[in-house]
Amino acid sequence: MTSILLVDDDPQIQKLFVHFLRSKNIDVISAISGEEAIKSLENSIPDLILLDLSLPGISGLECLEKIKKNHPVIPVVIITGYAELSTAVKAMKLGSKDYIEKPVDLENLYRVINSIVQPIPEPVYKKIKEDQLSDFGYGDLIGVSQSMQDVFRFILKVTNSPTTPVLIYGETGTGKGHVARILHHYSERSDKPFIEINCVTFQETLLEAELFGYEAGAFTDAKRQKKGLLELAHGGTFFLDEIGEMSLWLQAKILKVIEEQTFRRVGGTEEIKVNARIISATSKELEQKIIDGTFREDLFYRLNVARVNLPPVRERKDDIILLVEHFIDILNSKLKKQMKGVSPEATDVIMNYEWPGNVREIRNIIERAILFEKGDWITVESLGKLRIIRETFEKDQPVSVDELVIPESGISIEEVEKSLIKQALIMSKGNKSRAAILLGLSRATLNYRIKKFNIEF
Repeated sequence: MTSILLVDDDPQIQKLFVHFLRSKNIDVISAISGEEAIKSLENSIPDLILLDLSLPGISGLECLEKIKKNHPVIPVVIITGYAELSTAVKAMKLGSKDYIEKPVDLENLYRVINSIVQPIPEPVYKKIKEDQLSDFGYGDLIGVSQSMQDVFRFILKVTNSPTTPVLIYGETGTGKGHVARILHHYSERSDKPFIEINCVTFQETLLEAELFGYEAGAFTDAKRQKKGLLELAHGGTFFLDEIGEMSLWLQAKILKVIEEQTFRRVGGTEEIKVNARIISATSKELEQKIIDGTFREDLFYRLNVARVNLPPVRERKDDIILLVEHFIDILNSKLKKQMKGVSPEATDVIMNYEWPGNVREIRNIIERAILFEKGDWITVESLGKLRIIRETFEKDQPVSVDELVIPESGISIEEVEKSLIKQALIMSKGNKSRAAILLGLSRATLNYRIKKFNIEF
């Protein structure tokens, strides 16, 4: 269903528009001021905004400027009186799609809306619906909360625009990489490569070489030419995770790729063309990094064409048990278990926990609980072991593992090792040096085992 944000302080206009548009199967959200409209956009993204120029508080033009700055992909149609036509022209220059004069011809308004809002093609929509693993979302990206429903609507909208850059905000473990893969999988680029890189993983010079590749002899160890990840992503999707950690120098190079669709390998002179959709993700507030001088404002506006915010688990309590049950089903199959669910007492513990590691932490904790639980239900005891470990870590005291018991069905040492590495990474909030200390390993050994088990964090 098409959704519209109507911004007008006239109650009669509000009533007339809402009644008419809903009769056309269009969902209408109302705001009586520019301030209220901007606040509304923090919670949900409409397909189109109808914006009256005469508003209390900030003017319609000021409101338009703020909307186009923060949400440039949302089309805006101005509602204006005859005396305001010169202002309507200014609004068109600021980025509004069209303007409609008062008194408004409702059928003409409906035609304008239909000319701007392009529905998702039926084959694409059908493909998404058929591939859904549940009625609540896509794979591990599930939820019945309003915030997650907004994320699903965003995915449906952006799927129809395979060239639009997307910026994904979210804390560690909320599923940013999962959203990127979904957007690629359901786009016209799905038969082309999906290439990703985490900007935190590499030092600046190594990151440049990974991104752009290099020519033979470009540096000491460059024995032969190597294609960069950008080149390999040609025709497909390139996902830059934690873009906020990239140096200003490399940011300038990425900006050139977006604007000109060309780049040079390290040590090369040839301009290489690349056509790839850029999806970026960050757990940091890029606006603050712009103020701090560590992120380019021009690159931010290029990346921030379509933006989605993934909510942390603590803000979507309605989804926690759904996620737990989802992971129990998956892990029962993986670990060859038949866990029936979570005991009422353990459910209380789960619901009262803040989940700083978000969805990733839920999966890891449930995996560990299933791995070590001897009964058919996840109990407070199996969750409590992890709580004791976490509390001990916070107090920086040694921990005993004598209470770990091998189940009668046997256990995989590799699965135990993998699970403990995940736990340590969560407890150290991704600090590998601290995680290595927790596990009694060197950092190099920890890195080796993370790669060995293909652990993502």
